Amino acid sequence: MLSSISWQHYLAAVVIITVSYYLYVVLRYYQKEISVLFNHKTRNADIFSAIRPSAISIIGQAKPDNGVSIGETQSLPFTDVLPDDPNDAITDSNQTSDSQNDPESELVSEVGNLIQAFKDVDNKQEFITLVGILVNSYKRFEEQIDLPAALSRVVENSKEKLKFTVALSDFQNTWA
Repeated sequence: MLSSISWQHYLAAVVIITVSYYLYVVLRYYQKEISVLFNHKTRNADIFSAIRPSAISIIGQAKPDNGVSIGETQSLPFTDVLPDDPNDAITDSNQTSDSQNDPESELVSEVGNLIQAFKDVDNKQEFITLVGILVNSYKRFEEQIDLPAALSRVVENSKEKLKFTVALSDFQNTWA
């Protein structure tokens, strides 16, 4: 098969492939320079570019909504950083007057929030399960909490607020 190709055909093929390769490279990577060579308008535009204003605003400035103000980041209020260890956690200074910063009153207050959530729900088993989870989250304060007294306060608070009745015996397995 190679004996049927003459040297003239071979050299013509090499020249055509080489010229097409370099033509592709020039057209691909030197488009701007070629357009400057063949386009006289771009040259004239470069002459008057010093006279024209440099920035033309087409859209305009963005305006904030009414009542929105932009402030400095230093003036933004942030809360205090709490430690990662829950034993070192600082209690919130804005607690209600019922909570006296002791774990027992906090527990009763949180169960009171749970009672408010279950005011219109008639599911006693779910309520008792959630109270058990809440009580177990206070297990680290075991020495500071009188659990029967706290649970009796919870029973008293829930008498008129819940659709079902809760007895102290319902919570017997909560602090295991």
